[in-house]
Amino acid sequence: MYAERLTEDQIREIMDLISDDGSVRIVKIRTYDSGFDDCVNWSKIPEVTAIFQETEETYRLFDYRIQGFRYAGAGSEYIYRKKMLEYFGDEYAIRYLLEH
Repeated sequence: MYAERLTEDQIREIMDLISDDGSVRIVKIRTYDSGFDDCVNWSKIPEVTAIFQETEETYRLFDYRIQGFRYAGAGSEYIYRKKMLEYFGDEYAIRYLLEH
């Protein structure tokens, strides 16, 4: 719902914030669309291929968590949710509280 609405600039900002040193090299950002290649992928969750500490990993950004980070900085989930709150406001916080 929320992660699907992130822009590429917002995704880049989030990935930089969760990196240990504040500089992550993003190789590819893939969001699903309704094109032929994505016809079997019903999810519109953004996937980010990035290099953290010389290791390339793929991350999936969900509404309230990030899947696949091993080399991101400590507190990455908290930072991610805080940034999402900044982008989407009180509605995001209320949904988080109701769902968790």
